[in-house]
This record gives sequence, C-alpha cells and structure tokens, in this order.
Amino acid sequence: MTLRNWRLRSFVVAIMAATTVMVVVLVVAALLAISIPALEDETQREVQLQANDHANRTQIVLGALESRLEVVGESHALVDAEVFAGVLDMIIARTPMLRALYLVDANGRVTAAGLDSSMSRLRSEILGSDLSSTPLLRATQATRSTTWSDTYLSALSGVLTVGVATPAGDSHVLIGEVPLDAVLSTLEETGSTRLAALWVIDSRGEVITESRHGPGARRMNLNGLPLLQASLAGTPLPPYIDFEGQRYHAGLALSEALNWRFVTIAPTGLDNPRVSSMVIAIGAAFAIALLLGVLLSRSLAQLLLAPLNSIIAQARDTAHGRQGHWPRGPVVELNALSGDLEAMAAHLQSLNLDLEQRVAQRTEALAESNRSLQATLAELERTQHELVRAEKMAALGGLVAGVAHELNTPIGNGLMAVSTLQGQAGDFRRCMQAGLRRSDLDAFLLNVDQAADIATRNLSRAADLVTSFKQVAVDQSSAQRRRFMLDEVVDEIIITLRPSIRRLPFSIETDIQPGLELDSYPGPLGQVLANLINNALIHAFEDREQGTIVIAARRAEDGRIRLTVSDDGQGMDASVLEQVFEPFFTTRKGRGGTGLGLHIAFNAVANVLGGSLTASSAKGRGSCFELHIPAIAPSMSETGATA
Repeated sequence: MTLRNWRLRSFVVAIMAATTVMVVVLVVAALLAISIPALEDETQREVQLQANDHANRTQIVLGALESRLEVVGESHALVDAEVFAGVLDMIIARTPMLRALYLVDANGRVTAAGLDSSMSRLRSEILGSDLSSTPLLRATQATRSTTWSDTYLSALSGVLTVGVATPAGDSHVLIGEVPLDAVLSTLEETGSTRLAALWVIDSRGEVITESRHGPGARRMNLNGLPLLQASLAGTPLPPYIDFEGQRYHAGLALSEALNWRFVTIAPTGLDNPRVSSMVIAIGAAFAIALLLGVLLSRSLAQLLLAPLNSIIAQARDTAHGRQGHWPRGPVVELNALSGDLEAMAAHLQSLNLDLEQRVAQRTEALAESNRSLQATLAELERTQHELVRAEKMAALGGLVAGVAHELNTPIGNGLMAVSTLQGQAGDFRRCMQAGLRRSDLDAFLLNVDQAADIATRNLSRAADLVTSFKQVAVDQSSAQRRRFMLDEVVDEIIITLRPSIRRLPFSIETDIQPGLELDSYPGPLGQVLANLINNALIHAFEDREQGTIVIAARRAEDGRIRLTVSDDGQGMDASVLEQVFEPFFTTRKGRGGTGLGLHIAFNAVANVLGGSLTASSAKGRGSCFELHIPAIAPSMSETGATA
C-alpha cells in the first residue's frame, strides 16, 4: 500500500480540522443523546396533558349544559304547560349547543317541545310521539339522574346527535338533542394548534371525530388497540401505540358524562416536530462550527508554520551550497531545531570534503580492479571458447572414428569380393586357353554374380553411411536452416552414433510421431541430441550392464514440438539436477569430463532453436531431458545467435 505524501501545512490543517470535527461530533452526539430522550419524555407528558385537557373541557361544557337542563326540569312543576313550552324555546334560542328539547311524561309521550327555528315547523309532528322505547328515556326513568346517550342519527335534523336526559318533576323527563359537531367544536378551538393529534372514541370503540393534522382513523373501531384495552381493563396505559407502521406517543383521558375516550397522539423520533427541529438546529450549528474550525485551522497552521518554513528554506539553500543565516524565533523548540541543523550543516560540509577524498581514492582503486577483472574475463572467455572448440572437436573425432570403423567392414567385404572375382577371372582365362567347357563358363558366371552382389550390397551400405555422416557434418558445421522431417534427422544422428555404441550393452529406441516437419536448424538439433545421448551413455549407465535410451517426439497442444530423451539409468539427486546445465559442472572431474556438453545443448536450444530445455530426474529412476521447440524456428537475429 502506498501512503499519500502530505505537505506539513495541509497535515496540520487536517489534524486541527479533524480535531474540531471530533469535538463537535462528540458534543453533537452528547446533545442528541441527552436532548432527544428529554424531548420524547416532554412530548409524552404533553400528550397526556392535552388528553386530560380535552376531557376536562368537554366535561365542563357538558356539565354546564347538564346544570342548565336540571334547572329547567325543576321549573316544570312551577309553570303551566304553555308557559313551559315557551321556556323550552327560550332555552333552545339561548343555548347554541341544543337543537331540540322534549318534555316526556311517565308514559313516554312528548307533551312539550322546544325546537330550533329551522325545525319549528315539525313541532306538531313531535308532540304526542312515543319515546317510551328509547334506551335514554328508560335509563333516566330507572336512575332518576342525568344520562347521556351514544351517538345516533337524529330523525329531526338528520345529523349525528348526542342525547341528554334529566328528570323533570316526579314523573317527567326532559330530553335534549345536542349535535355532535356542537360538542366537538370546543375541541377544534384548542386542538388545531397543539402538538398532538386528537381521536374522540365513543363507548363502542369507534372514532367519531379526529383532528385535521393527525393520522386518519374516522369511523374506525379501535377496541383492539392495546391502549383502549388497558383503559377498559383498568391497567397502566402504554406510553406508545403503533398505528399504520408508525409509532406514536399516546395519552388517554375518559369523559365520564359521555363515556368517551379522548386519545391524543404525537409522532416519535424524527417525525416528532420538536425532535426534527432540534436535529436541524444542531446540524446547522455543526456545519457552522465545522466551517469556522476549518477556517481557524488554516490561520493557526499558517501562524505556526511560518518560522518552520524559514528554517526549511535555509536548509534548502544550504543543501544547494548557499550559505546564509539560520533563523531564530519566539518558539524555543524551533530555535533548538535551527541550531541543530546549523551544526549538522557544518559537520556535513566537513564530512563531504573527507568523502570526496575517499571517493577519489576508491575510484582509482576500482578502476585498477576493473582493468584487472576485464583482463581476467577476457582470458576466461578465451579459455571457454577453447574448451568448447575442444569439446566439439572431440565429439567430431569420435564421430569420424566411429564412421571410419563402420565403413571398414563393408568396404573390406567389397574388396574381398572384387579380389576373389579377379582371381577367378585369371582361372577362367587359363581355362579358355586350355579349352573352355560349358561347366567352367557356368561356374564363372555364378561366381561373378555372387561377387557382384556382395560388392554392391557392401558398397551401398558404405555409401549410406557416408551420406548420413556428410549430412550430419554439413548441418553441424554450417548451422544452415532448412525444412526437414524430424524422424529422418533423428535416424541420421543414430546412424552416426551407432558405431560408437555397437559394442556397448545399451540400446537406443525411437518413438517419433510421423509427419513432424520442421523449418529449423537440423545441425544444432542433431548436436543437442548427440550431446544428450552421449551424456546418458557416460553418466546414466555408469557401472550398469544394460540400459535403454528412448527418443520420443509429439506435437503439443500449442503447436510446438515436444522432444524427449529419457533413460532408465541411475538418475540424479536434487543437488546435481539443480546445476546440470551450468558450464564446467561435471561429476567426472579428473576422468575427462569438461562439463560443457549440456551447457552447449541448453544454449543451442534457447539461442538457435528458439525453445527451452528442462531436465527431470530422481535417484535410481532415470532421467528425462525435455525440449520444447517451435515447428518454425525464429531467425538468428531474433534469438541473438550466431552461425
């Protein structure tokens, strides 16, 4: 990983800015950790207070209405029926919450009615109607106390209405109709601007009204809400409710008159306006503090680094050989640094002079050593060339001796046949002088045929040997490029080597894929094969009575030629295998080995044939030398080789 390089000023600014950010972040985190729970608790308390407020206000309004109706009911016995009917109309006119008042006798018949002006035409229809079956009337007659009903649809006004009944005298009941909107109008006056939204839930669990800014629940039944269940069971109320995937603070208060429940809710978390406003304010303060911290960091960094920049400038001048005054300032540590650098500069100047003298001396000594090394290297290269040439001449001498020995037999047989034929020709001539017989002629002709056949076969064999040797010699001496079949070149190499191994208990086998044609250098390839075979004969089968060398070749998947020379000899250990291609490395020191054969083969494969030569072996399991060469060899200029 590569570390970024910082300028000191940028680094100081970054450190100070990071410190500012960390401090501000910690402060913000602390504020949020303290403020948010406090705001949530405050919201919870306010939600409950608002619920109580709504319930109390409703109770006060309804209590005042109850008191007025009770006074009217008590006055029934003091005035006659016509006067009382006027009283009822007056009460309706002065009480906006009331739309209708009925005076019902003990039998449930309406005997008097006070109506809103909009419904006065219905007075005749109302008088005498039977209300004995209404639950509100029966409940009031039974308890002889003021009673409120659940919401119902008024037959007169056609709107949702709440009924209130109070005893009037000993046997009569006064019933009033209060539109639901009139009851709830007082809630809207105070709830529209409050934090919490409001649900008004009747005794049946239905939401009969809700504030405009809360989640919609109108006409829903919320009896299954844990908050209402806890209220009905008389257990502690949960502080939260989950409604439509959102959590809310919740408060609940009961209106005993109507048996209504006033539920106030406010969002939690960032949906809470107080929390979101605080977070926004703190975020803005964080941004401002961060901006001020960065700006202040740049100014402070400039102030702190000004003396240091002066010291750096003087150090740069000193490094370029320009002398000057090392600055001093109000900072003790920077003054100490400036003094130390001044002393160091003087010391370095002294050391530089001494070093220049030593470099000059060492340069002269190195030049002398270099001249000596170059001379030694030149002598080593000359010696190596001589050894390589001697290795090649030795190989060629062995080849020539083997071929000469091989040619001696067919040529000798041919000469013997020709000399025998010559003697028989003299005998035939004497027979002709003495008198030729047919049997003598037939015998002579038979001998001529036999001698000619022997001479022809042996001379053909000698000619093949000469041709193979000539081709191998030409290829190895000239390193000429040509197209050739791999199996033919391998056979020629084996023919030239066979005289030298004929009397040895070792055999050479081939397994060459037919049709492997190469555009390459047969001479260096033959030299490589000859070196590998001779290496096996010398090293692999040492102290062995028998052995086999196998030459195999196949075309690989990448189109290159895979040529292997393997033996079943004694193999090599890891230490020998590691150095096998190094020049002058041999296990036969003092016994004629130069250690150049495999090195020459390795260089020929790499530099001429354009391939690679590797070796694998294990002690006691034989060795395998593997060539990977292209079917079309690179040119000599591409490999850097020379002919």
